[in-house]
Amino acid sequence: MSRHLLELGKEGLSDKWSIVPVGGADLVPTFVALLGNHLDVTVVVDSQKAGHQKLERLADQGLLAKSRLILVGKVLGRKLADIEDVFSVEDYICLYNAAFGAKLKTSQLTGRDPILARIERHTDKSFDHGKPADVLLRRRDEFLPQFSTETVENFEALFQVINATLPK
Repeated sequence: MSRHLLELGKEGLSDKWSIVPVGGADLVPTFVALLGNHLDVTVVVDSQKAGHQKLERLADQGLLAKSRLILVGKVLGRKLADIEDVFSVEDYICLYNAAFGAKLKTSQLTGRDPILARIERHTDKSFDHGKPADVLLRRRDEFLPQFSTETVENFEALFQVINATLPK
């Protein structure tokens, strides 16, 4: 997404970043313990409450600056949001359908909660969240040009907030 935004003349992630997926907010303390507290770390997490107490404890201990803890929901102006919510509902449904061979329509989803919860409620089952991401990675030339203005603007806003945490 970052490269795509840059190609559009928008702000992408700074090339100073090294991205390390750790698998969830509850695993960040382990990551910090393994690599030490001398790293400049910015953490981007879903806006769920699970695992946030551990992150707040890291901040209280001086191991993570509170200003470098980015909640996706805060960037999007929502109380609850997952990283998948950075995509417009329509764009994420396209990725979901491609990943699972489904024919889900946005009109079938109810509620204003995170897209993952809406899909799981409608299908009555959980799904592998990595599959839509894999589709995007493998077929990015197909999907990136089709993404809505909302998706592009949401990602740019997220990247701006992340970049703002870089040490001066």
